Amino acid sequence: MKYSTNVGMLMATVFAVGMVGINFSDGTITLQSNTASSTSEGAGILGHIELIQTNSEGNIISYQQTDNQIVNDGRNCTAMLLFGTNSGCTTAAGAPFAKYTVIGLSNGTALSTSTANTVLPAEITVGDGLNAIAGTLDTFTNATADGGTATQRITHQFTYDTAASQSGNVINAAGLFNQTALGADRGVFAMKNFPSSVTMNPGDQLTVNWDITISG
Repeated sequence: MKYSTNVGMLMATVFAVGMVGINFSDGTITLQSNTASSTSEGAGILGHIELIQTNSEGNIISYQQTDNQIVNDGRNCTAMLLFGTNSGCTTAAGAPFAKYTVIGLSNGTALSTSTANTVLPAEITVGDGLNAIAGTLDTFTNATADGGTATQRITHQFTYDTAASQSGNVINAAGLFNQTALGADRGVFAMKNFPSSVTMNPGDQLTVNWDITISG
């Protein structure tokens, strides 16, 4: 992957000022505050998404980050798995409960802001390298000192491998699920609209880094 000095300095600045979104795919720079209100409460389960779009040559086209929204199903299932039965959690018939490591993308109607969401609108299921897939469990950070946080990163790099003759695919949201298949056996943990939509052209790659943090 190629990085220019200017891009490197810009990335460092973004991380220094905190959780913001940035997109420069159209030649402009936009900073957006996406800090979750629950952060100020000092406790809870929080999520954060980092989106890195590159072209077929590995050059960065756009970069964004935003806090996600933990939905009710995700909260309920977490509590049940920790302190009770998993009868309220979505499970595949006859199979052990699946981990929430599947990342799905949406290219349709914007996701509502309700925490009752259970379906990602217009989720991509036709392939072309953009359909839901289990991400890799990446960096895990232990909580050690008082007030520390435990963080697990789930990551995947999507590659839009459709025919070059097709038009760009506009991605606007993502969800974190416990399996790739749609239907009643599927559980959802978190969903979020992107600060700005991402237009994927053939050969483009979209790296999604999804961090789930437990703090308190």
